[in-house]
This record gives sequence, structure tokens and C-alpha cells, in this order.
Amino acid sequence: MSGRSILHAIPVPAIIMSTNLEIIDVNAAFESAVARQRATLLDRPLFDEFPPRPETPNLEATIRASVARAVDTRQTDALEPGRHDIVMSDGGFETRYWRLSHSPVIEGGEVTCVLQLVEDVTVEVTRQLLLDARERTAEEGAALAFWDLNLVTGKLVRSGGVDTMHGFAPGEVGEDIEPFIERVHPEDRDRVRTEVFSAAEQGPGPTNLEHRLLLPDGTIRWISARGEILPGPVNGEPHLVGMVVDITEFRQNEERLKTALANQKILLDEVNHRVKNSLQMVASLLSLESGRASPETRERLMSASIRVNAIATIHASLYLDGDVTSVAVDQQLRDLCDHVAASSGCDVRGITIDLDLAPIRLCPNQAISLSIIVNELITNALKHAFPGRAQGKVQVRLTRNETADELVLTVTDDGTGPSEAAGEQAGRSSGLGQRLIHMSARQIGGRIEQSRSPEGWRTTLRFPVPG
Repeated sequence: MSGRSILHAIPVPAIIMSTNLEIIDVNAAFESAVARQRATLLDRPLFDEFPPRPETPNLEATIRASVARAVDTRQTDALEPGRHDIVMSDGGFETRYWRLSHSPVIEGGEVTCVLQLVEDVTVEVTRQLLLDARERTAEEGAALAFWDLNLVTGKLVRSGGVDTMHGFAPGEVGEDIEPFIERVHPEDRDRVRTEVFSAAEQGPGPTNLEHRLLLPDGTIRWISARGEILPGPVNGEPHLVGMVVDITEFRQNEERLKTALANQKILLDEVNHRVKNSLQMVASLLSLESGRASPETRERLMSASIRVNAIATIHASLYLDGDVTSVAVDQQLRDLCDHVAASSGCDVRGITIDLDLAPIRLCPNQAISLSIIVNELITNALKHAFPGRAQGKVQVRLTRNETADELVLTVTDDGTGPSEAAGEQAGRSSGLGQRLIHMSARQIGGRIEQSRSPEGWRTTLRFPVPG
């Protein structure tokens, strides 16, 4: 009996397909099951006609693997019931649950095609899903209970979930609230008693209370009570009516999250601390090496040392500030300018660095770029602005232009101004320093403006306010 003869003799939905999953033939039961005409399915790739939905991303791989096993073993391979939504004539999908099996069709000693049987188990699976949903609802309901407490008599009327939550068997305790108060954790008990019975003094309105329970077996649970003060049916006696929820799992997850965040902060602090120390060590090595170098090399090594220290101050700020996502750039620039002033002997030379910095926070990358720019501008001013001068002043301002939604950095000095030979655009910066300034400005989306006058030199950086 040929494969096609077998196919059309089978009373359940079935198809014959090639080993690479092209549809060869389908029987009448399959046409009816998928509401499609046989002629439209022949010679079509299976998954072109029945594409998996996003809800079933592994469906195609599962079926291909089953077919491959059937071909390799020459035995029927059956799959567990699974979701196989089908495309309807209107283009929409209809949810189906099928149990599929794949059997090799052997002709002349070779597997020529594969017979797929389709058992529609949609009704059975849907019924089980509903039962599972009801069970989950019942389990969730067990963690939620309702109560009505008379605040004058202490009489507690409640659902059975309240007893279960407090570790009591059904009917174990009466209507007195005291047995439930005794199950409150000793460290929370006085607070709970006070807050519950003083609730009536607040008058009508909501009240909230979270506390721990200490059950007889030593288990500690967290519960959250949400209620409202209402007048009772007898003499208007105040009642506290509401519900109580077991929030133990939430609290445990919260503690785990706090621990994980604390550990992450410790790790980040340690990384920034070590990076800062490593950068400072590099700067110190450069400074030591400069003492044995020629004057020209010494100057370059000292410039490199100052640049490395500028970046080190960023990591010091991250380590000390407690916020690893942003830097208080005003304080960071103060630290940087103090370091540059000390390393350049500003006190001895009579040079002051005045700061006017708005309190602004930037992300670490922006803060590093801004620090490199300020470091280059101040260092170059101290090198070139005051030749033969007994005193001088450098001013650094950082402001926010609300109108243009931008930040403005201005570095000025009252020096002699750059020499004509230096060129209008080069300013006082060395070739490397000038490249660092412009490169750092581009990294934060900024633009540099430089100008000179008989009073000195001004550099302005404008860059967008970070989002």
C-alpha cells in the first residue's frame, strides 16, 4: 500500500511531506481541520503555509528535529502536545493545540517521505489551562485575607486566610485579637499594638501597617495590612476593616536586591579607587623620570604627568562621591585646579586661579573630556601668559545658558596674549594640547571659540546640556 493510499485511508488529519518539509499531499480530515483547500497546499513548504507565531518561537525547530529523528531511526517520533496556531482564510490566527507524530514512509528500502499525524487536543489542553489558572488563583488568594476588628472590644472577625497566615489551624482560636498580636515578632509587637488601637483616634480614613510575624516553628513572615476606620453597626463603635497580604517574598527579593546593589557599589568603588591609584602612580613615575631628562623632554614628561593626574581626579570623585553614574563637575574642577596650581608653583609666582562654577553634574565621560580641556587651557596659560610677570590671574567659569539649553565654559587670563608667531587659531596650546582640546570638545558635542586682546586670552567652550 503506497504512502498516499495510507494517507487517504486515515480518518484523522494527516499530511505527507518530503524530508525537507515540503507538502506532498493532505487528506480530507486535514483540509477540514485547517479550513484550507488541498490544492492550495500541495508542493508548498510547510512553514510557508503554517508559519509559527512569536508566541511559539521554537515550534519550527522542534518539528524539524522530530522529522530528522524519524528519518534517522526509521521509527515513529511522537511529540508532546503543543501550541500550533493556524492561519485562517481571513489572514488571522486561530489558537490550536496539537499532538504530532512523524512516521517515515519507506519505499524500495529508502525513506522517501514522512507521514505526519495530527491529533487535535485543543479542548483538553484548554480545559487543563483553565483548571491550572483556578488553582493559581486559589493559591494567590491564600496569601490575601480579610478582617474586621472592633477597636473597642478587640473582637476580630476574619476570613480563614488570616488564621493560616498567623500559623493557626481553622477554629484553633476564637475572636479575641490577642492571640494574633502574640504572633507578631517581639521587636514589632508594641508598635503594632499601639498603632492598631490608636487608629480610632485618627477618625475615618485609611491606615497602613507592615510588620513581621514569628511563627511557632521559628519562621519569620512579613505581612502588610491595609485598612480603613469605619463606624460599626453597634453604637457607632469604630471598626478597622481591611485586608492583609503576605509580602515575605517581596521583602526577601528587596533584601537580595539591596545586597546585590551594595556589592556592586563596593566593587565599582574598588575599581575606581584602584584606577585612581594606578593613574597617580603613572603620574608620579613620569614626574620622577622627568628629573633625569633633558629640559625639552622634562617639559613633555611633566605635561603628561599633569594630564594623567587630571583623569585620576575623576576617579577620585567617583570613589568619594557615592554616585558612579555622574560627577559633581564643579567640585571635580576645583580639585583639578588646586592640583595644577600646586604642581605649577602658583603661590610662589603670585598667580591666582579664580573659579566661578555652577553646581552641575555630568556623566564620567563628559567630565573627563571637560577636565582635559580645563587642564590644557590652565596649564598653557601658566606656561605662556605671564613671562617676566610677578603676578597674574586665570579665571575659570562654568555656567548654564538656559535660553540656548547649553553649558558654557570660559577660561580667561590677564596675561600678555599670544605672540603673533603663534597664530590666531593656535592660541597658547602646544600642537598636542590644541588637538586634545578640540578632540575633547567634539566628544561632548561642543565648539571652541578663542580670542585675544591686549588684556590676555579667552577660550570659550559651548556644549549641549546632557539629557
